[in-house]
Amino acid sequence: MSTILHLSTHLQEQFNNYSIPELITFNNDIVESDGWGTTRSTFRNAILKALAKKGIDLSPIISKEDGFSSIQIVKVRLENNALVPLRVLSNA
Repeated sequence: MSTILHLSTHLQEQFNNYSIPELITFNNDIVESDGWGTTRSTFRNAILKALAKKGIDLSPIISKEDGFSSIQIVKVRLENNALVPLRVLSNA
C-alpha cells in the first residue's frame, strides 16, 4: 500500500472525530493556503468524506457532467445541512 493511501486512511479515521464546524474551518484553511503541495487534495478529500459521513450535503459544491465529477475548490459555510460556497464580493 502506498504512503498516500496510508495517509488517506489515517486522515479519514482522524477526521471522523472532528466536529462539523472544525471540518469546515479546516476545509477553508486548506482552500485558502497555497503551501500544501500534492497532499492538499488528500487532506481535503478526507475532510469532505468526514462531512458526508456526518450527513452533510455536498452537492452544492459537486457537479457531475458526462460521467465526470468535479468538486469546487472554494471556502464554504453550512446552510440547511449543506455546504454552500462562499461568494467572493468584488470591490467594484
